[in-house]
Amino acid sequence: MNKSYIWSLPTRLFHWLFAGFILLAYITGDEDELLTYHAIVGYALFILLTFRVSWGYMGPTFSKFRDFPLSIANLKAFMKNILNPDQKYIGHNPAASYVMIAMFVVCFLTIATGVLAFGIQEGKGIFSFLNESFFKKMKLFKEIHEVLSTLFIVLIVAHIGGVLSDKLLHPKHETLNSIITGYKVTKENNSIQLNMLQKGFALIMFFVFIAFLVFSFIEPKNILLASKYEPIDYKTQNELFVSECASCHTLYPSQSFT
Repeated sequence: MNKSYIWSLPTRLFHWLFAGFILLAYITGDEDELLTYHAIVGYALFILLTFRVSWGYMGPTFSKFRDFPLSIANLKAFMKNILNPDQKYIGHNPAASYVMIAMFVVCFLTIATGVLAFGIQEGKGIFSFLNESFFKKMKLFKEIHEVLSTLFIVLIVAHIGGVLSDKLLHPKHETLNSIITGYKVTKENNSIQLNMLQKGFALIMFFVFIAFLVFSFIEPKNILLASKYEPIDYKTQNELFVSECASCHTLYPSQSFT
């Protein structure tokens, strides 16, 4: 038996960043005061997803989409021989491949509907121009966003269930450890090696990811997050109202107060 290096550092780093930011998305999604942070997390996930989709075409063996055994025949054969200790799939097995592709698709749709809801209902971000009298009452995209978020949880559970079942049924393959160490036990040496183009692309995308996060916290009023509404300084607008009545009526100042 051999230990083959099948998951490169960029692949493993993507996996854990993706998992961490998905968790942050759910943590920040229920509180209105955390909505801007929720949006930042969503955009960050889009950058990660862009990397992974690109990596699926230009990355190393086992990370490429063409190496995913996506066929009904492969899926049936895998399920039929799931108890076989000598599984032939080094990278993703057929079931994991389908779940992985579904996660990418659902994640993209979740981000897209989230950005639309952010603009339509909150008047913020790149679609803030849609926050007009007709569109801002439309909760369609928010509802779709929530449905997709729930579906994504289902896919996450399926993914974790698959990893744990593989750990239980095929512990000698060290599949769970491989996403941490990069190494998996195989019959032959199937180790991968990144070329300069792959290393350069991964490094650039990592810097783009970090730069976006830093920029978003330094400049929270950027085009991706800014509100179309300007804050109203009621003290300047009506100083007498603020001094006399604002303790009770800050949200509803009287424009005719004299």
